[in-house]
Amino acid sequence: MCLHGCSIIQRITNENSGEFALVIINDDTAKPKRKDQSAGIYSILNLIDERLFTKQPDPFALKDAESLLSNIPIIKALPVKNNNISSLSESDTIKIREYHLDILIQFGFQGMQLENLNAAKYGTWFYYHGDDRIMKNGPPGFWEVVENWPETGSALLSSGGIFSANRVLYRSHFLTYPLSPARHRSYYFWAAASFLPRQIRQLHHLGKERFFHETEKFNTALLRDIKIYETPSNLLAAASFAKITFRLVKEIIQRFFYTGQWFLLFSFKQDVSGNFGEFIRLQPSKDRFWADPHVVQTDDRYFIFIEEFLQAKNKGHISVIELDESENWKPPIKVLETDYHLSNPFIFKWNDKFFMVPESRANKTIDLYECVEFPYQWIFKQHLMENISAVDTTLVNYLEKWWLFTAIAENAAAAPNVELFLFSSEDLFSGNWTAHPRNPIISDVKSARPAGSLFVEDGKLFRPSQDCSKAYGYGFDLNEIEVLSGTEYCEKKIISIRPNWDRKIEATHTFANCGNLTVIDAFTRASKH
Repeated sequence: MCLHGCSIIQRITNENSGEFALVIINDDTAKPKRKDQSAGIYSILNLIDERLFTKQPDPFALKDAESLLSNIPIIKALPVKNNNISSLSESDTIKIREYHLDILIQFGFQGMQLENLNAAKYGTWFYYHGDDRIMKNGPPGFWEVVENWPETGSALLSSGGIFSANRVLYRSHFLTYPLSPARHRSYYFWAAASFLPRQIRQLHHLGKERFFHETEKFNTALLRDIKIYETPSNLLAAASFAKITFRLVKEIIQRFFYTGQWFLLFSFKQDVSGNFGEFIRLQPSKDRFWADPHVVQTDDRYFIFIEEFLQAKNKGHISVIELDESENWKPPIKVLETDYHLSNPFIFKWNDKFFMVPESRANKTIDLYECVEFPYQWIFKQHLMENISAVDTTLVNYLEKWWLFTAIAENAAAAPNVELFLFSSEDLFSGNWTAHPRNPIISDVKSARPAGSLFVEDGKLFRPSQDCSKAYGYGFDLNEIEVLSGTEYCEKKIISIRPNWDRKIEATHTFANCGNLTVIDAFTRASKH
């Protein structure tokens, strides 16, 4: 079995949401025939792509699953083929039904007809790698890269059992890595690995009727025109990989002559919607960038806390820029540095003291710092969480409880831009954080990752979020939180900001507002020479 499948089995076992009662092995030892003999160039180029660009750990690396499934009964089934359609024989199906299974999980038996199998109460669960609403077939992740889609879909489906026809149990969208189908598959296969154990846990926790109701949202979207994709022919494979190679060469040349740089934009105007072109620019020197602004006001002065990233060190630290309402500002002063990368300095005040939670994913922690002399001296207070791959953590004290929002990659090889997790605690300093039962509360690369501090306006609570679909930090949205409780979460998008006010700006991913001051960051490319 592949490493991807083994990790899913291991997690289901660890979470104790169910137990494995039967293993079904495909007893068809015949070598599968290639559907299209003209696809040889695709196989060769795909192998080269995998060797050069697959991100480790390789989700498709083979691993012995015997230790994970030891002492479990085994049925060796031989698929029956009729008019190019495979199904299980009636005798094998009867044997499987004798175990009265709740769920069948399909890791093999590719191309098997599942609709009429009905060998498990809740049907056969399987992954669909692609957006099931707009595309069918084709190598996973390949055509999304070739056609340079901004995002790639993936879903968990069920067929048969009480669900009868195919039913989507979970769906999410990931950034499409445009330079290699192999690396792209590695990223999103690892991210999607959480779907199956997560939904088994939800079924166990919610029960049949509520689980059916909760998953209905994945099945109400209108189907668009579905395009059928196939493994590319020799000619099409050569043309497709040539397109990707051209894109890769272009990126290499661009990185050789240009450097990406984040900078700041600010305004003291009350209404800033749609007027970012009028913002004043704070531009760093070419050897660094400034990003992730968070603002604090004391009297008539403003302090913009930022990630200051030095190109020579390839590492960020936290600095602060002092600004007054006459738009006079002082160069940034370093206030916090560690041996590992720091960014996104979330600042808040509690009991007349300032605290900071910088992003410390490189240390696999969420850390809390206390200010002993504002704004320049900070000391480590405690770990809020450890052994976690989390980014852009923000907290808010709301309804007499602390809420911690953070984007997490549950699997180390996955990108943390896709899923937003929520935790709560009665005491900020207790170290006891309760995971929200709906976690992740958002699973979508377009809206999960935080983009700044939560804020209250006109009695309503708002959460800034990043859109990372076209590129990391491509844009941001402001979302009104409609429901926030220990059991429910719901938000709706109110404002969308994309980098369309200046053709040289490619991204903007943080929003900060305090008093009369609004600050955002933006990304551009500058010549190295």
